[in-house]
Amino acid sequence: MSLVSYLVAAMLSWVPLYAQTAESKEDALARYESIAGDAAEVATDAEESPLFSGPSGRAQTALLMLSVASYESAYRKTVDDGDNLGDSGRSFCLMQIRVGDGTTREGWTGKDLVAERTRCFRAALHILHGSFNICHTLPVEDRMSAYATGRCFENADVSRSRIGRARSWWLTHKL
Repeated sequence: MSLVSYLVAAMLSWVPLYAQTAESKEDALARYESIAGDAAEVATDAEESPLFSGPSGRAQTALLMLSVASYESAYRKTVDDGDNLGDSGRSFCLMQIRVGDGTTREGWTGKDLVAERTRCFRAALHILHGSFNICHTLPVEDRMSAYATGRCFENADVSRSRIGRARSWWLTHKL
């Protein structure tokens, strides 16, 4: 099974196609495949560091990014195409990256993140790395707490749900 097919299977289990009401099931499936391809492209980019080590670290990184996106945007077309923004118009793309009127640390605007989905995943991966680094003393399940809330803390449901979803899929569905 290819990494993209594996990721699409996870996405479909987390947010089934019937949840996508702004498009046909066929169009939604094609978009899911494109989303998975973009996440895989960023996670397997030799210029990027994966969040996890070992031979499966890059696949697990892509899976975590898609788990986060499932919570942040439910892969909704209206979020993917930039019609719906979060946080009162300050958060963009499937990963709901808070940009507002400014730019990401890479220099991308919110519109840039929407226009090229790989930018969305790349910026999110950099933010996730920051959160994992800042929260490095916490259990891995809590290392996304800074990503989601701006501070590190244990028993962070917002972190544990996202990491747990990806980890559960990884442990029960081998690539």
